[in-house]
Amino acid sequence: MPIRLGRRSRSLLATGALTAGLLGGAVAVAPSAAAWTYVGECSSSHKIIYNTTSSQSIKIPDVWYQGYYNVRCWMDYGSTGVGVEALQLALKSCYGRSIAVDGEFGPATRDALKYAQGQEGITVDGLYGEQVFENLKWARYKQDGTRNGCASRDF
Repeated sequence: MPIRLGRRSRSLLATGALTAGLLGGAVAVAPSAAAWTYVGECSSSHKIIYNTTSSQSIKIPDVWYQGYYNVRCWMDYGSTGVGVEALQLALKSCYGRSIAVDGEFGPATRDALKYAQGQEGITVDGLYGEQVFENLKWARYKQDGTRNGCASRDF
């Protein structure tokens, strides 16, 4: 026995199918505008000029990738190296966290990163990636290498 739908039911069904089709197509076709292609684990760090009007610099984690240092790197629990040290320095200097700057991403670094993520209003997951790079405050240096407060990344 066939099911007979009333006019209202047919309209709702058609609207639902159209909406599902449109949303499905949009999701499948439109990539995220903020796509960040990770190129490796942050294994190094460098001081870079933090804006065009200053000779001061910030120290940020990066990775050697295809002949260049690239900031599109990641870190999480268990990561080690100077990239982790740069992150720890920022967390200690700019967020007042009592952690060792030892290059080991352990529970204290993860907890300090979660605190900083909460302070900056970004996803609190204890993972270093695009959001952290874009929003964290970084240790700032004068030309002679002395620390000079903290600065947001401003390119």
